Amino acid sequence: MANMQNARWLVKSHPANELSEDNFELTYDPAPEPEDGQVLIKTKTLVITPPLRMAIGSGGITGSVVPVGDLMRGTGQGEVIVSNHPDFSVGDIVSGAFGWQEYSVSDGRKPFPIEKVEARAGQPINTTMHVMGASGATAYIGLYDLAKPKPGDIVLVSAAAGTVGSIVCQLARHSGCTVIGIAGNQIKCDFLVNELGIDGAINYKQSDVSAELKKLCPKGIDIYFDNVGGEILDYALDIIRPRARVILCGATSQYEADGGWYGPRNYFNLVYREAIMQGFYIFNYKDRFPEAYRRLSDLINQGVIRYNEDILEGIESVPAALIQVLSGENFGTQLVSLSDEK
Repeated sequence: MANMQNARWLVKSHPANELSEDNFELTYDPAPEPEDGQVLIKTKTLVITPPLRMAIGSGGITGSVVPVGDLMRGTGQGEVIVSNHPDFSVGDIVSGAFGWQEYSVSDGRKPFPIEKVEARAGQPINTTMHVMGASGATAYIGLYDLAKPKPGDIVLVSAAAGTVGSIVCQLARHSGCTVIGIAGNQIKCDFLVNELGIDGAINYKQSDVSAELKKLCPKGIDIYFDNVGGEILDYALDIIRPRARVILCGATSQYEADGGWYGPRNYFNLVYREAIMQGFYIFNYKDRFPEAYRRLSDLINQGVIRYNEDILEGIESVPAALIQVLSGENFGTQLVSLSDEK
């Protein structure tokens, strides 16, 4: 568009170890012009999640890595500001994999698919990027469809103050379980216990996690909802009870692993305790999303579930937001608001 500049974050280099802002380069180019059958989208909000680290390369991870010089991958919500497409109107809010940029074009399917976004079950539209979106569905389906909690179960959750982890904690507590969370600082641990009402929390950066688990869970655990992998998964496997359920959701401790991923050493306990360890990919459960959203909305309205958004402002903040997420410094779902047009 004439006189409109498109701020874009490109991958400048692939990090050998920890990610830094120097691995990205901010460029300004003319905003793209939508052709017939396309729409021009102004990005409103980007969602920043730990798996984005894999898009820029990480030790031991295979898969699609963004080449040096290409636009960094990312998803979020945007507003249609020009429409040459019969199915979209100016003002529509859409979701898509826009990448780390302010403006993008799509024909609805290419170069990335877009979907109209509407508030779900009466909740604010921003919640479709977390509790009323894939993260909320992950927590609900992972816990109820796979872990199958029963009243009295002892449930351990890692990354417990994160988007998925905090919802799992609250759902498990609502289901009559004893809930122990693991988080990365004392503020988060205090929040989990004092605000969300779980039974105990461990600061893994300042505690002997194995010793604390045995103190807080002397009888072991029935469910471990794993968001971090690594040594903490091993500590959990060490205290599983007979017929325990271990749900593998994420591995944030390994996204910046140097020299390959840390594999579990206590896996034979799965045999000895006749336990189950299962991974799952949430988008294979889309048929369960409507129920998950209805129940989550009801629980939000009842005050059972609370959520936090950690919002940084401006396109310039996007790399810092990812680094903040990887270090565990964010509090709640990490969003970046791109409200100022260039």
